[in-house]
Parts: sequence; C-alpha cells; structure tokens
Amino acid sequence: MPNPAPDTLTDQTQAFWEFALTHYARPGVEQACLCLQDSYQGNVNLALLLHWLDTQAQALPADALPALLAALTDTDALLSHFRQLRRELKPGLAPTAYRKLLDFELALEKRQHRDLLAALARSCPAPHPAANQLNPQPPNLANYARKLGLPDTLLNQLRGAAPEGR
Repeated sequence: MPNPAPDTLTDQTQAFWEFALTHYARPGVEQACLCLQDSYQGNVNLALLLHWLDTQAQALPADALPALLAALTDTDALLSHFRQLRRELKPGLAPTAYRKLLDFELALEKRQHRDLLAALARSCPAPHPAANQLNPQPPNLANYARKLGLPDTLLNQLRGAAPEGR
C-alpha cells in the first residue's frame, strides 16, 4: 500500500491515536516518555508508533527508521518550541488558557501521528510479521532505544512494564 487512501490513513491515525492515549496512561509510561523526550532527545510519538507496531507483531525493515525520522522534520521543531513556550507560560496562565495551549499541542501531536503513518506507508508498503516464534515481539522500539542509548529499564517502562520495586 504505497499511499493509503485518505480514509484509510484517517482510520489508521485514529487507531494509533487511541492506542497512544491508552498506552500513555499506563503507570510509568508518561514518566518514561518525558524522560525519553527530555533526557535522550527522543520522539515520543515515534516511540509510541514503534511500540504499537511491536504489539501488532509487525516488524519494520532496517531502512524504515530513517524515513520515519525524516517525517518528523516539519513538526518536531514546532512541537518542541511550542512545548517549551507552554511550560514557561504555565505559571501565569488561568487553567482554561493553559488547557487551550494543551489542546493545541495535542492537535500538533495528532498531526505528527498522521505524518508518521503516511511516511510508514510510503517507505514500507507493509510491515512484515515477526518471523521469530521464540521472541514474537519485533524489535522496532528496541532498535530505536538502542539508537538513542536508552537503558533497558527505560525501554521496559516505555513498553508499559511496571517499574521495578512496585
């Protein structure tokens, strides 16, 4: 599927968005995502996409990651600057004004989800099923974590594993 039809892309974006919201709400995932973003300069939406594909046992070819990273070019700097501005303005804003900033940031995040899925469709017509039956979870997120130098504990938290000691 080189370029999915708009409805297909919209449906995929909605499914990915719902997965991301649910997964992000799991204990420890939000903190792990913020650590990925702030300490390792990783992209949370890319990490969530890779984990979503992992949970569906869909392995990406090795050359797909650069295409996905390139898809972030338009929105990553904008999101980063907006996020920093929102954090700086938070102390002086009324709750409703702050909520509007958060809503706008979420709209940018959703656009990034769509951009990632469109790039995935262009660069990887169909992720292939994981071939290794002993370890059926593909290494998509693990490969990204390795590229960023994340410790295994953070990788496990990104996957939604309960932090140790709990």
